[in-house]
Amino acid sequence: MEYRAAHRASDHPVARHTRRLAGAALAAALLGLPLGVASPAQADVSSQWPLQYLKADQVWGLTKGSGATVAVLDTGVASIPDTQASLLSGADFSTSTTSVGNGQSDDDGHGTAMAVTIAGAGSVATGLAPSAKILPVRITDGNSSGPDLMAAGIRYAISQHVSVINLSQVVSAEDATLASAIQAAVASNIVVVAGTGNDGGSSVSYPGAYPGVVAVGASDQTGSLWSDSDTGPQVTLLAPGVNIPQEDETGGPTTGTGTSASTAYVSATVALIRSAHPSWTAGQVIRDLISTADPMNGMSAGAHNNQDGYGVVDPLKALQASTPSETSNPLLASTTGSSASATPTNAASSPAAAKPASKSNVGLIVGIVVAALVVIVALVLVLNRRSRNKPGGPGPGGPGGGQPPYGQYPQQPPQQSPYYGPPQGQQQYPPS
Repeated sequence: MEYRAAHRASDHPVARHTRRLAGAALAAALLGLPLGVASPAQADVSSQWPLQYLKADQVWGLTKGSGATVAVLDTGVASIPDTQASLLSGADFSTSTTSVGNGQSDDDGHGTAMAVTIAGAGSVATGLAPSAKILPVRITDGNSSGPDLMAAGIRYAISQHVSVINLSQVVSAEDATLASAIQAAVASNIVVVAGTGNDGGSSVSYPGAYPGVVAVGASDQTGSLWSDSDTGPQVTLLAPGVNIPQEDETGGPTTGTGTSASTAYVSATVALIRSAHPSWTAGQVIRDLISTADPMNGMSAGAHNNQDGYGVVDPLKALQASTPSETSNPLLASTTGSSASATPTNAASSPAAAKPASKSNVGLIVGIVVAALVVIVALVLVLNRRSRNKPGGPGPGGPGGGQPPYGQYPQQPPQQSPYYGPPQGQQQYPPS
């Protein structure tokens, strides 16, 4: 599993690195990482194209995210001027499934960049939900990680009753422990948002591919899909993810590209919605996001494709929309991968689905019937012979002689194999 580090400013000690985890079958990989040369950033909306694109000025007239908490599961979040006001004491699972810190240590900068994108205070960069709280949950030091650590971070976030979990990371394959943690978060009325991946492939990476998760791809300033954004049937939304003004762990300005930033913008949008509508279920929030997304490529509203999902997230429309009538999570209908959970049917309760008798039982029944018929025939023959041998009885050819009249003996049904199966076209057992 490759770990992608950052394109950083030229004076940063690590310009780019790629590491492989020794002995690990699965590893977490950061999605969109700060890219390009650092340049001065202004805190006003006009200098941040994503905030202009997402109509932040109008959005903030409705809410800035107060009362909502976003768990950022990442490399940690450093306490810098743009995060200090929003930063809570969190947890550190970067080396163990037992926390060893408060999550406010970040040697890589990726987690800090995500926090700023979500809730930056504006001294260098402004987040889309600047009044939301950030729960830092460190699940990697930037060099290595695994699905067990991500799962531990998710369960910690659940225990803190967060509004949304931001997963700007991927793992290389499905994992039972991680899948269980995702299911627990979804069942706990938490919106889980994850990036689709940055390989330009045709399958969404995990955890974004799990049912119930909002999988986010990256779009550019024109609203078009970024060429390296992974696609697939689980893509839910797109959000700005190209040339995003961010900050590193020192508070220095950087520019990031990838589905990490897109994930952060959708998580920020969720925080805005949950701030404005605290009684809404996670399912209602997701339905709102889907129904108000800006469709692309001639798509009609509510239509879906594997590249763009339902379209680009639109926070303003989402905040102005009426309350969705359905409260369930619409993304749980996904049946991708072995971990997908379909609603079980109670086959045993339906007469049509009743399990037919086994072959061995059928054979036993047929054998008993045949044996009984043989015994009956033998008794009739014995009785008939006795009646013919009585003194003065009719002889051969006389009344009662020769073969008995038609119908005297019960007719024996045609033999049937004791191993016959169910009628052709009928399943012998109900489908699992």
